[in-house]
Amino acid sequence: MLTLDGKTKNRIKTLSLPTENTKRMDIQAEKYSLIEYITKVKDVSLIEKLKEFVKANERDFWSDLTEAQQKEIRQGMKELDQGEKSEYESIMAKHR
Repeated sequence: MLTLDGKTKNRIKTLSLPTENTKRMDIQAEKYSLIEYITKVKDVSLIEKLKEFVKANERDFWSDLTEAQQKEIRQGMKELDQGEKSEYESIMAKHR
């Protein structure tokens, strides 16, 4: 029976292909590393740049909608404000 010492086992682990779980854990480790880095930053301008970066990369679903979809949503909100209501099934039938 072949036995491996701890050092050899660790070397074999590093040579193996990453699995989906390993990739997920790596991204988690990267996130924690960034959090740790950010907590140590003392430069206010760097924090402001990070905030701008985050804000610029946030996605708003509204901008992903077509103009027609936005128009229909606005119309629906206007009708609701005026007390007009539609049955769920009639709305769903229109979009199926």
